[in-house]
This record gives sequence, C-alpha cells and structure tokens, in this order.
Amino acid sequence: MSAALSRLHFLAALYVSAAAVMIMWDVVVAGRVAQLRRVPRAFAAITAFAGLLIVPALLIAYAAASILYGRAIQPVAWVWPLTTVLFALQATYALSRRLVTPLFGVPIFVCNLIIAIVALSRFGISRGFVPPDFGLALSAAQASALGFFFGTPALWGPAFLQVPLMSPSLPARWRFSKVIRAGIALSAAAIAGLILIEMPNAFQTTKSYARYSQDQLQEHPDGDFDIGLKVLPDLRGAPPPLALERDMSLVDSLGVDAVSIVIDPEGAKLAPLDSIARIVDDRRADSALIIVSLGYPKDADRQFHKSSADYTKQRIADVDRIARRLRPDILIPAVDPYEAGTRAIGLQDPEYWKSYITQAANIAHFVNHRIRIGVSASSYGSRDSSLYYWAAEKNSPVDVVGFSMMPGFDGATSLDTHMRVAQRWMHSFEDKPKPHWIFAAGGYPIAHGEKSQELALWGVLAWATTQPQIKGLVVNGAGDYDVLSGLRSANGRYRSAVGALLRAEKGLAENSSQ
Repeated sequence: MSAALSRLHFLAALYVSAAAVMIMWDVVVAGRVAQLRRVPRAFAAITAFAGLLIVPALLIAYAAASILYGRAIQPVAWVWPLTTVLFALQATYALSRRLVTPLFGVPIFVCNLIIAIVALSRFGISRGFVPPDFGLALSAAQASALGFFFGTPALWGPAFLQVPLMSPSLPARWRFSKVIRAGIALSAAAIAGLILIEMPNAFQTTKSYARYSQDQLQEHPDGDFDIGLKVLPDLRGAPPPLALERDMSLVDSLGVDAVSIVIDPEGAKLAPLDSIARIVDDRRADSALIIVSLGYPKDADRQFHKSSADYTKQRIADVDRIARRLRPDILIPAVDPYEAGTRAIGLQDPEYWKSYITQAANIAHFVNHRIRIGVSASSYGSRDSSLYYWAAEKNSPVDVVGFSMMPGFDGATSLDTHMRVAQRWMHSFEDKPKPHWIFAAGGYPIAHGEKSQELALWGVLAWATTQPQIKGLVVNGAGDYDVLSGLRSANGRYRSAVGALLRAEKGLAENSSQ
C-alpha cells in the first residue's frame, strides 16, 4: 500500500474518532446543562433539545441522502438543518451571555455557524432552491476541507458530515475535563480554519462552471455519437426494486442509447447475475448498448494484500461469469484503476493492471468475441498515461479506450485540465484510433450546486462531440445512491441536468436525421 493511501486512511480514522468524541461530548454536556438550575431557562431548553436531536439527526442526514434509504426519511429531512441551527443558537447564546470563556466559545461558535449555513444550503439544494453565493461557497469549502481527511469521496459521499459542538456553561470538574475541552476547542478551530482558508478558492470553484454555458455541441449527422446513463447503485446483489423502477423509467423518458451498470464482486455471483440478466435483456431488446463494469469488494484491500494472486484470480472468475451470463457490448474489468482502484487496493504499478486486463480480455473474448473490453483513465497522472498508451496501441487486447470526466475540488478547473490531457493523448493515435468513450461525466450537485452539475455535463458533452475518436458518453448516475451525483435527488425530484441531457439528445437526433 502506498504511503499516500496509508496517510489518507490514518486521517480518515482520526476524523471519525474525533467525530465520535464530539457526539459523546454533545450528549454529556446537554444532559449536565439541562439539569443546572442556575443557567437561563432558554439556554437550558435549547441545549437539551439540541442534545436530544443530535444522534437521530445525524442518522437522518445520512439516510435521507440516498434514494434507497431516504424514501421514508424525506418528510423529516429538515431535522438535520434544524439541529445544526439549534447548535449555532446555543453557541451564540453561551458566548453572548459570557456563559463560556471566549477561548473556548469562539471556535465552537464559528464552527457551528459554518455547519448550520452548509446544512441549510444543502437542504435548499435538495429541494431545488439556489442558495446564496456565500452558502454555496461554504458548501464547496467544507467539501474541500473534508477532502483533506477523506479524499475525493468527500465531494459525493453521503456519510461525510461535520458534527456540531455543544458550548458548555459550567466549569470543568477535573483536570482531565480541561484537557478534553482544550482538544474540543482545538478541533473546532482546526476544522473552521480549514474551511475558511478554502473560501477564496471555493468562490472561484462555484463560478468556474459558467465557462461552459455558451458551449455548443458538434453536429454528428451520421449518428455516430451515443449518450448513455449509468443506472442503479453499484450492485452487490439483486437490483433494488425501487432503484430499478425509477431508473428504468428515466432511461425510457430520456431515450438514451446505452445503459451502464457497475457490478461489485459480491454481485457477480450466479443468483444476482440472473436478476441483472433480465434487465440487460430488456434493454438489449430496445437496442440499447450494454456497458458493464466490475467494481471492487468491500474488503478489497485486505483480500489483495493477503494474496494479490488469489484476488486477481477471483476477479478473473467474476469477469468470466459476467461475460457468460450478461454478454455485454462493452465490459470494463476494473472501474477507474487509478481512482476507485487506488482507494480499494492501493496504488499499483501499470504492469499489474496491464496483466490483469489482458487476462480479463482473453477470457471475455473466448466466451464471446463480440464483447469489447474497455479501460478508463481518471487520474491523468503518469501511471494513467502509461496504462492509456498501452491500451490505445493497436496490438493491445483493449477494444475501447475511455475517460472519466468529473470535476475536482476546484470545479471546472481540473475538468478543463483533464480534457486537455485526454485530447493530447488521443492525438498520439490519430492515424487508426480505437473507439473512445467518456465512461463517466457529471458533477457534484450537493457540494457545488445543481447548476454546476448541469454545466459540467454540458461542457464535457460539447467537448466530446468535437473529438472524432469519441463515440459516446455515459452520464454518471440516474439517481443518488452511494454517490450523490445523480440526475434524480433522493426525494425523487429531477435535477436541472436532465434538461441539458434532453437538449443534447434532441440536438444530436435532429442532426443525425438530416
């Protein structure tokens, strides 16, 4: 495992541990303050109510973010922003009435205020409202700050929340209590500081997507550019009925040309594949192109480092079963080797991925010679470059070369960089290029706002249609599941990116019919 990944695991564990301590602090302080007779009644009431809500509010915030778990939770999704506001009021009251020393009260007040503004802004985004620029920038800044601990999943993961802190109005009883208070205050100051430091860049991030608003799609009169949609969550078993119903309805409404499914190894067994096969056969009957990607098991890191040979052998067996049962048009043996793959099994040399993909291609081509093997670049570093150039060579076993085009913490800035790098790579194979695809495109509506998702998708679409080698693009997510980047929010509402996709579909269809 690389040193960078070990550091990220350490920071993530450190943050989770600190969050657990903060939750316990909130509950203990709320109970003690509520029992004191000398504190103002209003302060005691706010403290008790906030302490009572903090644990269920966190659970609600986590569950409400996903279509699968949040359907019944949506009517009470307001509990989380309400709780954060109560914590902000509690900290304000304690500081203004001098119930707590400023050395302790100011960091907690600032931290709670930030958390409340972000919670309110994101709740508004989930309901289709556009928050003020300051609130949207705070949301982007918070995602960047959490990215220091968790990496890119902080942009799209539902679990990455900040815990507000209770401001006490009672002196510490023991020396150990003073140490705990100092640690709490330092943690609040550090988190608030990280977010505030990111604010100037965050304003630029939220405004960076505007550069795509005037982009135009390139005509494809021959109809040689397809638009696809990733449907369902990454499958570890049979497709959830709710996700299946909603996503297939969206596929039919949009009339997309391709359907993409990610299957994790837990779902690449015979019984789940039988359920998935029925969906694939229905879509294939509608002339849709079928793209299937193999993900990573939950304990991929443990399996791989126990025995990389056994791990690889198991993944090849998964590829074999998928090829035989689903017969996809494009089969991607590993999702984003230098993004999701690095998070799952650590940073591997390109030689490992070349060997693995070659074995997977040999198996898939043996099962059905019509199956095309795909590879996707996502990090655009030296290792990704090596893997791309190998895959794009005429003699490699890869049939389709692709890219993941998603924004970064800096929004459209990194997206532009990725498009320039991808274009330079493709120019190296202009004579007889292999077909290329954008296997993932979209944005992060919760972190950067829904308009950013729409513009990011439109910008990548416009660029992709100008590249002769690129034959299609997959929109990354029909709905919010484990990744909050879908066209449909957890409450069932379509985001504005759907309108951009419909305009693109209409424009390309009109050009191809002329």
